[in-house]
Amino acid sequence: DTRYFLELNFGYNGSERFNRDHRFGFFPSIAGGYLVSNEAFFEPLKKVISQLKLKATYGLVGNDEIGNPNDRFFYLSEVNMNNSGRGYAFGDERGYSKSGVSISRYADPLITWEKSYKQNYGIELSLLKKVDIQADYFQEHRTNILQRRSYIPATMGLQATPQANVGEASGKGFEISLNYKQTVNKDLWATAMGNFTYATAKYLVYEEPAYEDTPWLRREGQKVGQAWGLVAERLFIDTYDVINSPLQEFGAYSAGDIKYKDINKDGIINSYDQVPIGFPTTPEIIYGFGASFGYKFLDFSFFFQGSGRSSFFISPSSITPFVNNQSLLQMIADSYWSEDNRNSYAFWPRLSDYTMDNNNQQSTHWMRDGSFLRLKTAELGYTFPKTWTDRIYLQNARIYLSGSNLFLLSSFKDWDVEMAGNGLGYPLQRVVNIGLNINF
Repeated sequence: DTRYFLELNFGYNGSERFNRDHRFGFFPSIAGGYLVSNEAFFEPLKKVISQLKLKATYGLVGNDEIGNPNDRFFYLSEVNMNNSGRGYAFGDERGYSKSGVSISRYADPLITWEKSYKQNYGIELSLLKKVDIQADYFQEHRTNILQRRSYIPATMGLQATPQANVGEASGKGFEISLNYKQTVNKDLWATAMGNFTYATAKYLVYEEPAYEDTPWLRREGQKVGQAWGLVAERLFIDTYDVINSPLQEFGAYSAGDIKYKDINKDGIINSYDQVPIGFPTTPEIIYGFGASFGYKFLDFSFFFQGSGRSSFFISPSSITPFVNNQSLLQMIADSYWSEDNRNSYAFWPRLSDYTMDNNNQQSTHWMRDGSFLRLKTAELGYTFPKTWTDRIYLQNARIYLSGSNLFLLSSFKDWDVEMAGNGLGYPLQRVVNIGLNINF
């Protein structure tokens, strides 16, 4: 009676990237649905709830696109028998040399498929035959993630770091979409839609050192896409400030350069002082909404697109003025540290004609909020009356004015937020069109 649905799938897949003993994987899935609104007891509710469907899926997916795509055969070693860089010179005047042997990958027959256990629970709902709602909750557990081994003792004498299927991660989230349509009369109609997705993931097992003294460096338990960086306190005020602050091991620095926080209080600021900062670099929230309206011969439509809970980092090396004939951005000219203006919270540290490694470290100084809301598209149209088009032997004709990327709301104002860290890249274009559609 079209009430119960069941679907079974399986794939038995093989990949040349793995050894024959671990080359094939079996990946099944099952999906089921229950159309509640087709039950007899549901009949009295159909005037309000025209359709109600419950659904669920569970399955296993395999992925062989792991590691470097240029490593076609993971399980084989890669040996260079003629590496001059590892050769040896000998003879009375060391004038005779022979090339040596180097290894960039060791054989590992155990590397195999990355596996993902996926489940999804959803509902489909129609109200008054006008509103359609779909909502889903999903979970994913990934295993066998390929990672480089983090700690290999030098006494093993290895030239290359081995890899293994040791990582695990989990993800979850929900998404909901809504569609509305209404025809008031022959002259007036409207439609609307919206969607919202939230998804987050974290590492369950991550190949890394124990970090017993610096637990903030651990990836395990942190979100996938989480960025690590230094905590920037401010800019150094003067030479006295530099002398009386912890030593920063990122090259030369002086007054006007970025001052970082000593997280582990050892008097030295280095990679051990990096902490998780900001949201993940991949947005956790994606949403959009729009509508279309029509009255007689006029029609209008628009669509907004947005994202939330993400961070990005300005790339200082991409916008450093005076280096490699780089332009001077107005934002730097308006706010930079100088002897005459010792603003310790200026956007740009002291100016120089060379790259400052100390100031180019990933830190909170360069971190920005990646959230935005954009008017992605809008269109206004007019369809000529049939009595007009018939006179000139046309089936129909419509004139329209449309545009894309017309409006943007974001806390980041220096350039288009979707360009992320590179303000001198090619910008996202605002486009406006006027056109005429004619059918003969």
